[in-house]
Amino acid sequence: MPKAGEHQGSKMTEIDKIAGALRELLREKEIIARCELLLRTYNLVLSANLSDLESMELRKRVGGHIAPGIFASIMSEESIFFDLPKLDSYTQINGHIFHFLHTKRYNKQDFDNANRKFLQSLPELKSILRRSLVEVLKAFMADAGYSLSKEGPQDLIFSAEERGLQAFVVTSVKSLDMDKCKQEQGMDRVILVPSSESLEPFVQFFREKGQIAEDAGLQVWVANLEQGTIDPFIGYTTDMDIYRQFKNPRLAEMVRTNWCIRQ
Repeated sequence: MPKAGEHQGSKMTEIDKIAGALRELLREKEIIARCELLLRTYNLVLSANLSDLESMELRKRVGGHIAPGIFASIMSEESIFFDLPKLDSYTQINGHIFHFLHTKRYNKQDFDNANRKFLQSLPELKSILRRSLVEVLKAFMADAGYSLSKEGPQDLIFSAEERGLQAFVVTSVKSLDMDKCKQEQGMDRVILVPSSESLEPFVQFFREKGQIAEDAGLQVWVANLEQGTIDPFIGYTTDMDIYRQFKNPRLAEMVRTNWCIRQ
């Protein structure tokens, strides 16, 4: 089977455009933060006007979650796209993983420059992160049988038969402020945060505010954008349709068991 980007003839498809944009990105940024590559992959997929046929073709190649699947293929030995650089080496800079080609020699200045450019991109990446989290949440809730009834700047309201759920999307567990997540009457309340490259902020939040969140009837969910999945972190759902959509539905229970400070 030919790779995407080398089989379409004269007409450029949306898949070709994604492949071309990734090729250009990796040639421009020879050293790139893992989280930036992931988010820019999401952005390209979300911005593409993929037809149903193109979406089906990509899912056959990378699995049900298109953006995570494309990202995983870039990280693998054999990308689904033609002529992408193989990011086969990595290093850590200030807590972030950066990928690069082992065949090229880079000096300290090269890595410093890559980190500086990454830091300059953070406001844009934060915006892409929020959009990606929202789209993953919408797909998750649709699979659980909920429809989106309202999307505002602060929250999203989902509804199913005789049930409602109010969701807030926060781009870091470190910036999660429960006081700003005001509850709609009679609805389950959820805050979605992304996973991070370190567990420490999650441990700290759980030990400082986990019980407060539970007492308030608040659930905190964690989205793993590399997998395109969502799991419970704090609190418990009583909706089995939602429960079945979690990749690891017992995660909140495991966190409570293992992270509680015993007196």
